Amino acid sequence: MLGVLPGIVGNIQAAEAIDLILSNGAPLIGRLLVFNALTMKFKEFKLKKNPECPVCGQNPTVKELIDYEALCGVNQEMNPEFELTARELKRELDDRKSIVILDVRQPFEYQISHIEGSKLIPLGQLTQRVNELDTADQIVAVCHTGVQSAQAVRFLNSLGFKKVKNLRGGIDAWTREVDPSLPLY
Repeated sequence: MLGVLPGIVGNIQAAEAIDLILSNGAPLIGRLLVFNALTMKFKEFKLKKNPECPVCGQNPTVKELIDYEALCGVNQEMNPEFELTARELKRELDDRKSIVILDVRQPFEYQISHIEGSKLIPLGQLTQRVNELDTADQIVAVCHTGVQSAQAVRFLNSLGFKKVKNLRGGIDAWTREVDPSLPLY
Protein backbone atom coordinates (compact mmCIF):
# COMPACT_ATOMS: atom_id res chain seq x y z
CA MET A 1 0.00 0.00 0.00
CA LEU A 2 2.71 2.48 0.97
CA GLY A 3 4.59 1.82 -2.25
CA VAL A 4 1.93 3.58 -4.33
CA LEU A 5 1.49 6.50 -1.95
CA PRO A 6 4.36 8.61 -3.40
CA GLY A 7 2.88 8.12 -6.87
CA ILE A 8 -0.56 9.28 -5.75
CA VAL A 9 0.83 12.34 -3.95
CA GLY A 10 3.17 13.06 -6.88
CA ASN A 11 0.27 13.04 -9.33
CA ILE A 12 -1.66 15.46 -7.13
CA GLN A 13 1.38 17.76 -6.94
CA ALA A 14 1.82 17.62 -10.74
CA ALA A 15 -1.86 18.51 -11.25
CA GLU A 16 -1.46 21.43 -8.81
CA ALA A 17 1.61 22.69 -10.68
CA ILE A 18 -0.23 22.53 -14.02
CA ASP A 19 -3.22 24.38 -12.55
CA LEU A 20 -0.92 27.12 -11.23
CA ILE A 21 1.04 27.43 -14.49
CA LEU A 22 -2.12 27.62 -16.59
CA SER A 23 -3.99 29.77 -14.05
CA ASN A 24 -6.72 27.17 -14.27
CA GLY A 25 -8.87 25.30 -11.77
CA ALA A 26 -8.91 25.88 -8.02
CA PRO A 27 -5.39 25.37 -6.63
CA LEU A 28 -4.96 24.44 -2.98
CA ILE A 29 -3.73 27.88 -1.93
CA GLY A 30 -4.84 28.39 1.68
CA ARG A 31 -6.00 24.78 1.94
CA LEU A 32 -4.36 21.56 3.11
CA LEU A 33 -5.30 18.32 1.39
CA VAL A 34 -4.83 15.16 3.48
CA PHE A 35 -5.02 11.71 1.89
CA ASN A 36 -5.61 8.54 3.94
CA ALA A 37 -4.38 5.62 1.81
CA LEU A 38 -5.93 3.03 4.14
CA THR A 39 -9.47 4.38 3.81
CA MET A 40 -8.93 5.93 0.35
CA LYS A 41 -10.42 9.20 1.58
CA PHE A 42 -9.36 12.82 1.21
CA LYS A 43 -9.94 15.59 3.76
CA GLU A 44 -9.44 19.28 3.18
CA PHE A 45 -8.63 21.88 5.80
CA LYS A 46 -8.67 25.64 5.35
CA LEU A 47 -5.60 27.42 6.63
CA LYS A 48 -5.31 31.01 7.74
CA LYS A 49 -2.15 32.99 7.11
CA ASN A 50 -0.15 33.66 10.26
CA PRO A 51 0.71 37.39 10.33
CA GLU A 52 3.72 36.56 12.60
CA CYS A 53 5.16 33.99 10.16
CA PRO A 54 8.94 34.61 9.78
CA VAL A 55 8.74 33.75 6.06
CA CYS A 56 5.49 35.23 4.75
CA GLY A 57 4.16 37.36 7.62
CA GLN A 58 3.91 41.13 7.81
CA ASN A 59 7.55 41.51 8.95
CA PRO A 60 9.47 38.54 7.48
CA THR A 61 12.87 37.78 9.00
CA VAL A 62 13.70 34.78 6.78
CA LYS A 63 14.46 36.18 3.34
CA GLU A 64 16.67 33.53 1.73
CA LEU A 65 17.06 29.77 1.66
CA ILE A 66 19.38 28.06 4.11
CA ASP A 67 22.71 26.71 2.80
CA TYR A 68 22.03 22.98 3.29
CA GLU A 69 25.51 21.92 2.14
CA ALA A 70 27.13 24.11 4.79
CA LEU A 71 24.60 22.93 7.39
CA CYS A 72 25.40 19.28 6.68
CA GLY A 73 29.13 19.87 6.50
CA VAL A 74 29.43 18.91 2.84
CA ASN A 75 31.50 21.91 1.75
CA GLN A 76 33.30 22.56 5.00
CA GLU A 77 37.00 22.03 4.48
CA MET A 78 38.73 19.99 7.13
CA ASN A 79 41.97 21.41 8.49
CA PRO A 80 44.71 19.06 7.19
CA GLU A 81 46.19 18.74 10.68
CA PHE A 82 42.96 16.96 11.70
CA GLU A 83 43.01 14.45 8.82
CA LEU A 84 45.05 11.50 7.71
CA THR A 85 44.94 9.27 4.66
CA ALA A 86 44.15 5.58 4.65
CA ARG A 87 47.81 4.75 3.97
CA GLU A 88 48.95 6.97 6.87
CA LEU A 89 46.51 5.21 9.20
CA LYS A 90 47.73 1.82 7.99
CA ARG A 91 51.37 2.82 8.70
CA GLU A 92 50.47 3.96 12.20
CA LEU A 93 48.58 0.73 12.89
CA ASP A 94 51.49 -1.31 11.50
CA ASP A 95 53.83 0.58 13.86
CA ARG A 96 51.58 -0.72 16.66
CA LYS A 97 50.56 2.75 17.75
CA SER A 98 47.64 2.72 20.14
CA ILE A 99 44.77 4.20 18.13
CA VAL A 100 41.04 4.14 18.82
CA ILE A 101 39.26 3.86 15.49
CA LEU A 102 35.84 5.45 16.00
CA ASP A 103 33.33 4.36 13.36
CA VAL A 104 30.41 6.83 13.28
CA ARG A 105 28.30 5.04 10.67
CA GLN A 106 25.07 3.15 11.25
CA PRO A 107 25.23 -0.46 12.52
CA PHE A 108 24.07 -1.89 9.17
CA GLU A 109 26.94 -0.06 7.39
CA TYR A 110 29.40 -1.34 9.98
CA GLN A 111 28.21 -4.91 9.29
CA ILE A 112 28.91 -4.47 5.58
CA SER A 113 32.47 -3.28 6.04
CA HIS A 114 34.64 -2.02 8.89
CA ILE A 115 38.23 -1.69 10.01
CA GLU A 116 39.15 -4.51 12.36
CA GLY A 117 39.01 -3.45 16.01
CA SER A 118 37.06 -0.25 15.41
CA LYS A 119 34.55 1.05 17.96
CA LEU A 120 31.05 1.75 16.63
CA ILE A 121 29.30 4.87 17.93
CA PRO A 122 26.87 6.21 15.30
CA LEU A 123 27.14 9.96 14.79
CA GLY A 124 23.60 10.51 16.08
CA GLN A 125 24.54 8.85 19.38
CA LEU A 126 27.92 10.51 19.84
CA THR A 127 26.66 13.31 22.09
CA GLN A 128 25.12 10.77 24.50
CA ARG A 129 28.03 8.30 24.35
CA VAL A 130 31.02 10.65 24.27
CA ASN A 131 31.86 9.51 27.81
CA GLU A 132 32.91 6.15 26.27
CA LEU A 133 35.93 7.95 24.75
CA ASP A 134 39.06 9.13 26.52
CA THR A 135 40.52 12.55 25.71
CA ALA A 136 44.01 11.08 26.23
CA ASP A 137 43.56 8.53 23.41
CA GLN A 138 44.59 9.07 19.82
CA ILE A 139 41.28 8.74 17.95
CA VAL A 140 40.65 8.38 14.22
CA ALA A 141 37.02 8.89 13.17
CA VAL A 142 35.74 6.89 10.21
CA CYS A 143 32.54 6.97 8.17
CA HIS A 144 31.60 6.03 4.60
CA THR A 145 33.31 8.87 2.72
CA GLY A 146 34.72 11.16 5.42
CA VAL A 147 31.90 13.72 5.71
CA GLN A 148 30.18 12.48 8.88
CA SER A 149 33.47 11.56 10.54
CA ALA A 150 34.65 15.14 9.89
CA GLN A 151 31.58 16.33 11.80
CA ALA A 152 32.50 13.95 14.63
CA VAL A 153 36.06 15.35 14.69
CA ARG A 154 34.76 18.93 14.89
CA PHE A 155 32.40 17.96 17.69
CA LEU A 156 35.09 16.13 19.67
CA ASN A 157 37.52 19.03 19.16
CA SER A 158 34.89 21.39 20.58
CA LEU A 159 34.81 19.22 23.72
CA GLY A 160 38.56 19.37 24.21
CA PHE A 161 39.70 16.20 22.42
CA LYS A 162 43.10 17.20 21.02
CA LYS A 163 44.30 13.93 19.47
CA VAL A 164 41.42 13.20 17.11
CA LYS A 165 41.65 12.96 13.33
CA ASN A 166 39.38 12.22 10.39
CA LEU A 167 40.10 9.39 7.95
CA ARG A 168 40.01 11.30 4.65
CA GLY A 169 37.75 9.45 2.20
CA GLY A 170 36.37 7.16 4.91
CA ILE A 171 36.00 3.40 4.64
CA ASP A 172 35.83 3.82 0.85
CA ALA A 173 39.42 5.13 0.80
CA TRP A 174 40.52 2.40 3.22
CA THR A 175 39.03 -0.28 0.96
CA ARG A 176 40.52 1.16 -2.24
CA GLU A 177 43.98 1.96 -0.84
CA VAL A 178 44.61 -0.52 1.98
CA ASP A 179 42.22 -3.49 2.16
CA PRO A 180 40.53 -4.34 -1.16
CA SER A 181 39.10 -7.51 0.41
CA LEU A 182 36.44 -5.35 2.07
CA PRO A 183 33.25 -4.75 0.09
CA LEU A 184 32.58 -1.30 -1.39
CA TYR A 185 29.03 -0.09 -0.99
